[in-house]
Amino acid sequence: MLMTVANGKHRRTRQATTPFIGLPPLSPAQRGVLLRWLKSDAQERSWQVLLDAAGSEALDTADALLQLLLGAGTLALKEEFRHGHWQPWRVVWCDIHALQRAAGLTAAPERDAAHQDLLASLAQLAQDHPALAPAVQHCLVTPQPRSTLQARAELLQALAPWCSEQRVGLRQDFALAARGHTKAVTAGEWAWLETCLPLETMGIARFEPQLWLAGALSLRREDFLLDLRSMVFCGLPSKQFAAPLAVTAGPRAYWLIENRASFERQAAQLEAGVCLIWLPGRPGADWLTAVAWLLAQAPAPGRISCDPDPAGIQIALSAGQLWDQAGLPWQCTHMAPANWEDSQTQALNDYDRRVLAELQLDPGLSPALCELRDHLLASGRKAEQEGWL
Repeated sequence: MLMTVANGKHRRTRQATTPFIGLPPLSPAQRGVLLRWLKSDAQERSWQVLLDAAGSEALDTADALLQLLLGAGTLALKEEFRHGHWQPWRVVWCDIHALQRAAGLTAAPERDAAHQDLLASLAQLAQDHPALAPAVQHCLVTPQPRSTLQARAELLQALAPWCSEQRVGLRQDFALAARGHTKAVTAGEWAWLETCLPLETMGIARFEPQLWLAGALSLRREDFLLDLRSMVFCGLPSKQFAAPLAVTAGPRAYWLIENRASFERQAAQLEAGVCLIWLPGRPGADWLTAVAWLLAQAPAPGRISCDPDPAGIQIALSAGQLWDQAGLPWQCTHMAPANWEDSQTQALNDYDRRVLAELQLDPGLSPALCELRDHLLASGRKAEQEGWL
């Protein structure tokens, strides 16, 4: 025990003679106070600050806890002699990190290591998915609580496969995919994502999904008649494709185009008898239901044009299932290597190669899609259809 006199005050320091080997048995109330104390990484704290953290209703609990921790070798207690007896003045933790771990908390060294791992994973994410780079850069350079950074990193990690798989849906759909609940992304997080990224072009819509069409299709709803041939193209809410809507004149063929720019270009020069539909990547349930309804009301063969890349093959197969289920023929068009191998191309990434490996095991590929798959593997290149379609 060390005793001193400073500024006319008698002070002493008490410390257990046994080293810290573990926490003593604690009541639930004592453990709750200890966890509040250990939120700070400070090696030394004033007793008054610790009392304030414990709360006015837990003063007796705090006193008892202090003596238990002192006896367990977790701290050195600085006391002042006031009003005729020794009173706690300051607490010095012998090893704050060991005490935090013993209490089931993550200590600063582990938190720092996890933080560095998180930053490294974000940097890698930006490298693997350049479209996410603006949001990643904001995370890396903007001071923010670690909990906020962690939450934003989790959203970006969920957004990466959403974009790679070219999924499409409402914000609620993304929230469900990212966190398991449609309302799990907060308004603040949406505002941050909206500031950093073009969510609409990444397939995350704020409003009701629409089916975009052009060409040979006439629809009637009560007294309203819509002939698509009278306009270049139009978008209708997907959920409207059900009774009382009816098809009054159907096409001899449907043509689905994935790239929006290509869809609009072909809509302006569409051959007679064809109904053109924009295929928004991996469409949501509303879009699929709307197209299935069209096929039931006005059956016709299908043509499907997607980007000649691994995801494009998957998207074509998913859309083609609508024709399979309706007992109608369909085929891919404008996707053969001869259409695009002289155009601007990009190298396959790791995700692309994983998809191609899966497609090699798929017995349902048509000869045309098998040819495209094998060409992608052999060349190591892919393309986007707006370059030629």
